[in-house]
Amino acid sequence: MGTALDELPGRAIPSWLADVVQAFELDARRLVTVENVLAARPELSPSTARHALAQLVRRGWLAPTGIRGTYEFIPGAAAGPYPSGDPWLVLRAELEHHPTAFHPGATAAAWLRGYAQRSPHRQLVVAAADTRIPRGLAAVYRVLRTSPAPAHDQIDGLPVPTAPELFAGLTLRHVRTLIRRGKLRSRGGIGLASVRQFMQQHDGRVEIESQEDVGTTVTVRMPLVDPHGQTSRN
Repeated sequence: MGTALDELPGRAIPSWLADVVQAFELDARRLVTVENVLAARPELSPSTARHALAQLVRRGWLAPTGIRGTYEFIPGAAAGPYPSGDPWLVLRAELEHHPTAFHPGATAAAWLRGYAQRSPHRQLVVAAADTRIPRGLAAVYRVLRTSPAPAHDQIDGLPVPTAPELFAGLTLRHVRTLIRRGKLRSRGGIGLASVRQFMQQHDGRVEIESQEDVGTTVTVRMPLVDPHGQTSRN
């Protein structure tokens, strides 16, 4: 009787694909397309490059991402055809084709910046207002349209809104609307929004500066009030 291991695809590859796999390994690629195959073997035709991708999928070196034409590379160190489990893999695959159209939003962005203690149950992705939403992306993430696109930094290869942009976008009304619509879980995202609303109600302001691998500085400015209720100075 066969075992589950017997049903796994063999990872042996023909010699003409060895250079392609080696190039993916050396580049430490997470995602590959036809263009990456052609970069490794420029003499191949586009149709042969697509055939190479199909061969590598069948032999367990590539896994579909849900985004057409983009595959996850499963290196030899994985010891088998096992995907990485990266929750942002599908977004990364879409960004290969449209690098400025999508970004993590709300608590997902806060978690990537280290401001949230846990990752959301289902990640929220924000899309530009006029962007077509691919089925593969909508099947994995909750997608919210917005305009204009915020300023962002690259964190782990993802365009994550800057700390000031993230903070400015978190109003209580916005967060509660997302919760009501099922875009966010009720246990995440309200803390920063509450601070911002409190400061606005008391004529104060909050400034956030953040630099990757350095830290985050939060400056709170509140007006001082004398015993007669008159604002004296900051």
